[in-house]
Amino acid sequence: MTDAETPITNWGVRALAHASLLARAHRGSATPGEAQAARYVQGELAKLGIEDVQIQSFPGLRSLWLFLSLVFGLALVGHAAYWMLRNPLGTWPTLAIVFIAFSMSGYLLWRKFTFRDYPFRETLPHGPSQNVIAVLPPLGEVNYKIVVVSHLDSHRAVFWYASDFLMRVFSITKPLAMFGVIAAPLLYTLAVLTGWAFFGWIALFLALIHFLSWFTGVTADLGPYSPGANDNAASVGVVLGLAEHLRQQPLQNTEVWLAFTGCEETGCDGMLTLLDKHAAKLRDALFINFEMPGIGDQLVYIKDEGVIRAQHISASVENLVQMVGKGYDISPMKTAGVGAFTEGGVLWEHGFQGVTLMTFRKGSPLPPEWHRLTDTPDRLEAAALDKMGKLGWDLLKWNERS
Repeated sequence: MTDAETPITNWGVRALAHASLLARAHRGSATPGEAQAARYVQGELAKLGIEDVQIQSFPGLRSLWLFLSLVFGLALVGHAAYWMLRNPLGTWPTLAIVFIAFSMSGYLLWRKFTFRDYPFRETLPHGPSQNVIAVLPPLGEVNYKIVVVSHLDSHRAVFWYASDFLMRVFSITKPLAMFGVIAAPLLYTLAVLTGWAFFGWIALFLALIHFLSWFTGVTADLGPYSPGANDNAASVGVVLGLAEHLRQQPLQNTEVWLAFTGCEETGCDGMLTLLDKHAAKLRDALFINFEMPGIGDQLVYIKDEGVIRAQHISASVENLVQMVGKGYDISPMKTAGVGAFTEGGVLWEHGFQGVTLMTFRKGSPLPPEWHRLTDTPDRLEAAALDKMGKLGWDLLKWNERS
């Protein structure tokens, strides 16, 4: 019998208890609820006797949606310029305005979703956020470092996530909206050069997609936050369980960092802050990022992801995950091109080694209860949490087995 086949242990029950407590109040990015979750984690680490705990404070973006409204608002300026300014200004001055508007829109998207600083950042609403970081020393010298990651914040329960059907529609419109920022000015130029109005009408269809994206951006924050039990209180519970095991059974020669990050949902500001301050110490570390582990029976690892450009798991890390996860029936998943991101994508963009682990229902390509009002603790499954915790523990111990 493998570890993955053993009955549910106290591990899954404890993770479920942590997640249930955290999901009682919303934990929106850079909100008091997120700060409360950080204090809870800090208190649980103190109960375990973990002394090396630090709070990393930073200004975090409150809303990803307002950023998107800015981006697609600029795109709408480009569309409007083409249809409204050609007569008073002339064709070529109008096309110049079109290209300027779409170039600004595309540049913002590129910078944001390759996880780098971008213009107009300070004009968007920010608030105090924080990472909770604990360092657990090994028995003996430090030969390896592993960073275990889970984010503290929860997302808005936006209309597009309310059902599987709407999520599928949204997964199509998101890339259309983003890459339409590049396609639209080219289509308008073709319409001018060829005299074929057909190209202009295609671009006008993209204008409709951009309007829907802009409207979603300006209205999304009027709705409530998801309770965030599976995304991502469940991961916090799993990592706290790992911390408990590490206190009972310290690793040989492997230093473990526990990183509970803020503002993941609005663009991974917490992970970027962690890398900015500790890049030199963690350059050779293995990062294990937990996302939505509390519902389902299929463990997966993300093989590639990227909102704008695809990034891939390294061959060495993938081999490790496949080797350790063999007894857990783990399978790869690709998320590139659907407008989704995790902190694993941030790591890959900046040259770090890592893997993101998730749990799905077998046969479904959609994360369970993702950004929904129904993401409540009563839907979490102790068996799923237990299985993910055991996989995480086996990954932590891989150096001792090699």
